[in-house]
Amino acid sequence: MTGHDSPKKYRNPEKISYIVGEDKGKRLDVYLSEICSITRTRAKNLIEGNFITVDGKVPKPSLKVKKGMHIEGVIQEEETLSMEPQEIPLDILYEDEYILAINKPSGMVVHPSFGHSDKTLMNALLAYFNISCAEASHVPRAGIVHRLDKDTTGVILVAKDLKTQEMLSAMFKKRDISKHYRAVVEGIIKEDIMTIEGNIGRHPIERKKMAVLKNGGRDALTDVMVIERLNTFTYVDVFPKTGRTHQIRVHLSYKGHPIVGDEIYGKRARHASNRILLHAYRIDFVHPIKNIPLSIWAPVPDDIKEFIESHRS
Repeated sequence: MTGHDSPKKYRNPEKISYIVGEDKGKRLDVYLSEICSITRTRAKNLIEGNFITVDGKVPKPSLKVKKGMHIEGVIQEEETLSMEPQEIPLDILYEDEYILAINKPSGMVVHPSFGHSDKTLMNALLAYFNISCAEASHVPRAGIVHRLDKDTTGVILVAKDLKTQEMLSAMFKKRDISKHYRAVVEGIIKEDIMTIEGNIGRHPIERKKMAVLKNGGRDALTDVMVIERLNTFTYVDVFPKTGRTHQIRVHLSYKGHPIVGDEIYGKRARHASNRILLHAYRIDFVHPIKNIPLSIWAPVPDDIKEFIESHRS
């Protein structure tokens, strides 16, 4: 390659492993885009999606590379993603001229991604905003400022303009937005209140999973409060104090109480429910423009209610 010393390189169609040569000082996303012949945007998305590690740790795209660093990860195959509006019904919990709050159903992916190229919340929002928010075409990701996993239900916030999106994103980063989840977990939690701490990063072997790591990863804190103890299950309130990928699922599984229906981080859970019983129940924050307190709630879905009722002692 011209312009820099080529790193030592070992790769197959999915996994990559590089030892940095003399290219010190470059941003990681720039370096990755050059050595893998991909766009910088795609490199940045792979890093932020936790597909890339540096010396075993989850990095930021802005990390400056140094000679001898070991870059590993998975380069996903690109798909043609649909950015077209699609008429998909939305359950709207709150709306004003700046913010929209949606009750996301189970099975809906938030952003178009590998394996989910259309019928996402973004596609639905583009159709909705074509009617009620002309500025949406100028707002990245149709105004979505955070995400929920495919089968997780509940409150998700959307900004209607770029200024509001930037302010909400900053509030999430500074942890000025309080998130409150409800879940049904495997086993009986003995403590009424439990705090779970443990750095979270990419699983050292199963690269599509996250894990609590002894070394590396990013700090993560989750508070759990028991609502009701059922027959071999526990119904809980969950308050994530940080926003790591799969944080609630990983932390509860780490404590021996995976969420019912979680086929990635649970063992017996797959036999108990058709989907993961995790619900984003409430979001509390101060409106970034109107400066008034907001508390937006999404009712607990029927499948969670029915599961609880059928497993009461």
